[in-house]
Amino acid sequence: MEELLKDWVGTIAILIYIVYPLLKRWLASRKRKKEQASTSSETAAEAPAPKRPGPSPPRAPEPRRRPEPAVAPRPTEPDFLAAARAQLDQLREEASRLLVRAQRDPRLERLVPALREDLLGRLEAIDRSLGSSPTLSTIVQETTVLRGLDSLLRYLKTMAQQRTHGRSSFVGDADAMADACYAPLIAFADAQGLDLKTSQPVVVTGDWDLSIVPRFASTRVAPLRLPVGFEHSLWGWPAIAHEVAHDFYYSLEPLDRELRARLRLPHEVELPMSSSELDSAWLRQLFGAWLTEVFADVMGTVTLGPAYVETMRRAFRNPSSPQRTAAILQDNALIDEHPPARLRLYMATRVLHHLGRHKEADTLWEQWEAEHADVRLYYLPLGGQWVGLSDEALHSIADSVIDVLIQDRWPDLDGFHLRDIPGFAYLHAEHAEVERLSDRLAGGHTVDADVRWIMAGAVLAAAAQPTLHDQILAAARRSIVGIGAEREQEVAPSRRRPPRTIGEALVASLRHPQAIRDAIVLGAAFTPYKHPRWHRR
Repeated sequence: MEELLKDWVGTIAILIYIVYPLLKRWLASRKRKKEQASTSSETAAEAPAPKRPGPSPPRAPEPRRRPEPAVAPRPTEPDFLAAARAQLDQLREEASRLLVRAQRDPRLERLVPALREDLLGRLEAIDRSLGSSPTLSTIVQETTVLRGLDSLLRYLKTMAQQRTHGRSSFVGDADAMADACYAPLIAFADAQGLDLKTSQPVVVTGDWDLSIVPRFASTRVAPLRLPVGFEHSLWGWPAIAHEVAHDFYYSLEPLDRELRARLRLPHEVELPMSSSELDSAWLRQLFGAWLTEVFADVMGTVTLGPAYVETMRRAFRNPSSPQRTAAILQDNALIDEHPPARLRLYMATRVLHHLGRHKEADTLWEQWEAEHADVRLYYLPLGGQWVGLSDEALHSIADSVIDVLIQDRWPDLDGFHLRDIPGFAYLHAEHAEVERLSDRLAGGHTVDADVRWIMAGAVLAAAAQPTLHDQILAAARRSIVGIGAEREQEVAPSRRRPPRTIGEALVASLRHPQAIRDAIVLGAAFTPYKHPRWHRR
């Protein structure tokens, strides 16, 4: 027995060590449960019996709410009319104030017709329309016109500010350049009785590309928008002739329609779906999409000659990526209105040949080709890729279009050729004058001549001597009679060159209306009176 206990004593000790704590915990748990049970029974015995709920009093009926309207009440015709009249009165007050200021300030003289006729005249017409029991549709239509006139007034305010502050000299010079480019066309339209719906471009500078807005807000005003910094380089000035041509194109209403009919060109050209459509007929249609730009380049070249093409070459060249100059761009699903730069320069040199400037045309094209070597195709986007088009095919079509524009008579210009418009074309006499001015400007001297020839001479002088660019530009701008700026007087007085042609005399006389009035008065005073024949019995 003693030996048995020795064998199991260890095991028994381990069991006691494990079982005893468990037994103790179980006994304590039972004791807590009994205490909790006795406490809950005593609490339940002491609690009072619950009362039965009695009948609740009747509720007062809630007031019925009216449903809110889903849509706010629509304004009535009197509301629209009152708003239109308020806008009309405000515009008329601001425009009248600006007109009084413009009439008193010579620097704002060119804004007077726009304020008096295009703005206040239209406002008076709207006032009469709103005062004659207008319908709602009439009120809405006149309100739309008022919004456009409000934009025009903002433009005119900006123009006035720029003409009376720090940029007045430059703006005046740019105005003079635009006037010189447009004067022969306006004089020709007046003489031939053409319906030219324009007054004159009015320069305004801002953060935009060089452009013009023909017949802004359906008026005769054409804001000529020049980018900031335009005045610091000669190479942009000839482009003013391009923008003036755009305004002429859209201001002479039948021009676009009749020109497209004569050339059999469409207004828009869609991108082809496949290369099977790329025949000669489709290639010719491309010039319908480009016609307005082609026209403006032709007019710019006819106006300024080689100087215009020189600035084109400098603006469009891209020796680092020559293929880009031959890319036909797209505007969504349509062909873009701008031809490839290479094609534009080619067509401009074609115009120079028609003007008799063969040497200059060949030189400019050779310079372009030397800077853009190995470009023998034009590139059309087709199906996500570029398809090459023969430059010979496009150049052949371009030649035919340019020849029609230059050589044929224009029915919409009363049967005239472009070169026959008095005082307009850059011919041999004009080129000789430009060369003379170029030498003077290169020496830093001011000159007395047509603004077009001053800037053309400056461009050719700077192209020949690039290091003198700033000096030549300064001399050219000093030579321009800008609005609000006086010409720098030469030490040695120079005689004004008499006009060589009737057209030049006509254009020159238009710049001196006071002299015309004086001549009429003097002629009437010194001419003996004679009875008109139709009064004789």
